[in-house]
Amino acid sequence: MNPSLRNRTLAFVTIMVFSVLYLLPTFVGDALPSWYYFEKKINLGLDLKGGAQFVYSIDLDVAVDDKASEIKRDLEIKLGEKQVAAAISTPSVAPGALNVKLTDPAKKADVEKLIGSDYAGILQARACSEDAATTLCMRIASSYADSVRRGALEQAVKTVRERVDEDGVAERTVIRKDDQIIVELPGLAEESTNRIKELIARTAKLEFKIVANDTDVMRAIFRHVGPADSPDKPHDPEAIDQGIKAYIDSWNAEKSGDKLDDYFLVASDRDEVLSVEEARAINCYDKTKVVNGKITCNVSGRRVLERYLAKLAAEDPSMKPGDDYQFAFEYTVPQGGEGGETRPFWRTYYLERAVRLTGSAVSNAMANWDQTTGRPEVVVDFNRYGGRLFGDLTAANVGKKMAIILDDKVTSAPIIQGAIRQGRSTITVGGANPEQQEAEATGLVNVLKTGSLPAPLVEKKVSLLGPTLGRDAVGKAQLAFGLGGILVMAIMGFIYRGAGVIAMAGTVINILLQLMVMAMFGANLSLPGIAALVLTIGFGVDGNILIYERIRDELLLGKSVKGAVDIGFSRAFSSILDGQLTTAAAGWVLLQYGSGPIHGFAVLLLIGIATTLFVNTWVTRLMFDWYISNKKGELATISI
Repeated sequence: MNPSLRNRTLAFVTIMVFSVLYLLPTFVGDALPSWYYFEKKINLGLDLKGGAQFVYSIDLDVAVDDKASEIKRDLEIKLGEKQVAAAISTPSVAPGALNVKLTDPAKKADVEKLIGSDYAGILQARACSEDAATTLCMRIASSYADSVRRGALEQAVKTVRERVDEDGVAERTVIRKDDQIIVELPGLAEESTNRIKELIARTAKLEFKIVANDTDVMRAIFRHVGPADSPDKPHDPEAIDQGIKAYIDSWNAEKSGDKLDDYFLVASDRDEVLSVEEARAINCYDKTKVVNGKITCNVSGRRVLERYLAKLAAEDPSMKPGDDYQFAFEYTVPQGGEGGETRPFWRTYYLERAVRLTGSAVSNAMANWDQTTGRPEVVVDFNRYGGRLFGDLTAANVGKKMAIILDDKVTSAPIIQGAIRQGRSTITVGGANPEQQEAEATGLVNVLKTGSLPAPLVEKKVSLLGPTLGRDAVGKAQLAFGLGGILVMAIMGFIYRGAGVIAMAGTVINILLQLMVMAMFGANLSLPGIAALVLTIGFGVDGNILIYERIRDELLLGKSVKGAVDIGFSRAFSSILDGQLTTAAAGWVLLQYGSGPIHGFAVLLLIGIATTLFVNTWVTRLMFDWYISNKKGELATISI
């Protein structure tokens, strides 16, 4: 055997062994030992095996509130350009509410005219208890709010579809029904299904808000709870019972030198005995753990703080947040007893309600490692508009804290030391260990790139689905695939005899390679996938026919067997390539504009085209070279 043939044979054997080893989890499954390296396998789709259906609802009023915040930012710029002094707020009294409080009552008519011309059909007046002489009370108009809700729902469906179809192979279904989003996942492994569920539900709603320092509300709460680092001062017994502590974070503004204070509460997760209703409210209910109508649940520190703050606000108006403010919460894993705490805890922030910047201004996101802390972080780049707005925001709030909020949770609140005009910010990620932190950073990058959801999703219903085709249809589809493959190979063997056997072997290898690539992508095999497999069998046979007929022509012209094989493969290659590229162009169109089963069909079709070209032009030629090299002397003829 010459060196070239020996090297090609070694490469072929390596590919085949790798393919078989990679496909073992698909065909053997749990029978493999725990140390087995390959884990990915082909799953059957919804039509062949069934799967799970998730029904989500979406809080569309949040999208209306976000629109009001956007108008607030726009109005602030316009009134600033006209040198009109005004305080604009977005109170929580109604979805899309907006108040404009003027310093000079004489400017009210001008502001009304401005709003009437720039926001006609968008804003409408509403009744309020504010001073009518200086305050304009408005809200998003009903018709415009409805269009915002419709747009938010369509955007949510598009975003969810992009997330679940991120790899472009697994045929998952995402549909809209009224104000709900229905997601159907094929019979994936539990780990994969949970990962996709987390990806779907993650709003990835990025917001930047300013922390309100030295407010009367937080000072009152701080005095009521009692400072944690001063045990000699009075403390609230209820706060002590719930493990709630109060701290103060003080710093000096770098430029002005002013001393600023941030009062906050902390609480850790704790076990509590709850009623069945209370347990259901926090998704902790398990009927096997109910004892005398009670159940022990682990309550998050955030819920402990929310419950305590709501009670204080109900009992004492001085501890109730104003309409323009809100509480936010951050989960913190202390480093060496940070803040006097040794266990992970939740802490409060008292924020201005207005959203200063959102994830819509993000142009790119990437994972990075902070060289100082050794923790992964996500670097966010803003677009031109976002970069300018971020620079103006930081310039106007030097010395204050800016809370970076992701999915209603503060990820960090750095102190603004000066204007940041590079158009870039960083988001720290949580996690108990480096692996979790890295996975969190990677997941965050993925959802930020696909776009944030316009409002949070709430899982309403989960149900299991049976095969949509039914057992009989599944059996017939499998029979059609097997029968079609057998008939094609039988015809090739009858017409081309010995060379037909090589074509049969090539067909089997082609199918094996396609299945291996499917397993590498984690694809689901569904009825469209079976159709793509059968179609590529036809492509492979078509390529063999072009080669074989060319070899026959050369043999009839008196060429030697080796010469005829060489010319047959070289001259048939261009025809095979042209045919496959034409089909690939159609597959690319389906890949770009199709969705669901059509998209999955296109991916498997393109995979099949690639493997067919490889088998037709390389594997089949290798088999012919084996055949010729095993014959002694010059061959006079060949079985073709």
